[in-house]
Amino acid sequence: MRTREFDGPLELLLYLVRRQGIDVRALQVAPITDAYLAQLELMQALDLDTAGEFLVMAATLCWLKSRELLPQRSDDVDEEEEEDPRERLIRRLVDYERYREASERLGQLPMLGRDTFARPAVPLDPSERPVEPGVDAMGLLEIFYGVLQRHSEPPVVHEVELEPYSLREMAGWILDRLESGPRSLSDLLSQLEHRLDRVVAFLASLEMARLQLIDIQQSHHLA
Repeated sequence: MRTREFDGPLELLLYLVRRQGIDVRALQVAPITDAYLAQLELMQALDLDTAGEFLVMAATLCWLKSRELLPQRSDDVDEEEEEDPRERLIRRLVDYERYREASERLGQLPMLGRDTFARPAVPLDPSERPVEPGVDAMGLLEIFYGVLQRHSEPPVVHEVELEPYSLREMAGWILDRLESGPRSLSDLLSQLEHRLDRVVAFLASLEMARLQLIDIQQSHHLA
C-alpha cells in the first residue's frame, strides 16, 4: 500500500536513510528506528490497511533495535536461522533502492505518445497493395542459398589482352601498303581480321592525315 508521500514502508525507510546521509549497507538500526517511529506519529488519517504495513515495519525495526541494545544469551540464538535479520532487512532495502533507481531512469526515457510520436498506419486500398511473390518459404530458402553460393565463388578476374597493333605500328603498316600507290580505306580494312584492328587503322589514318603524311580523298560528300 502507499500514501501520498511514500509508496510503502521501504520507501519511507529509504527516505530516512538518505536524509541522514549514511550508506544503506551500514544501516544503524537504533537511530533509524527512532526516526521511523517519529515519522509515523506525523502521519495522520492513515487507512487501516495502509497503516498496517507501516506498523509491521516499525515493529520489525523495534525488534532489531532491541536485539542490538539488549545482550543476547547463547541459547536465544536460533541455529536454523542462517541469515541475520538485520542483514535481511538491509538486503531488501538495497534491492528496493536499485529497482527504484531503475524505474526513475526508465521514466526519464522518451515515451511513445508523450515525448515521441509515430506516423499512424494508413490503410491501403486492395488495388494498391504490393503484389505478393509466388514463392513459398522453401523457394526463398533456395534463393538465399543461391546468393550464398555466388558470394562464395572466387571473384572474376578481368584479363586485359594486349593489342596486336599499336597506333604507331598501324601507321607503319598502312604506309607499307601505300608504297605501291593509292588504296581505298575499305580495301585496307578488309585485310584486318579483328574489329579493334580496324578501329586502330582508321584512327591511324586520321592521325597521319593531320600530320600531312598521307592524303585522304572521298568520292562524294560523307562517303
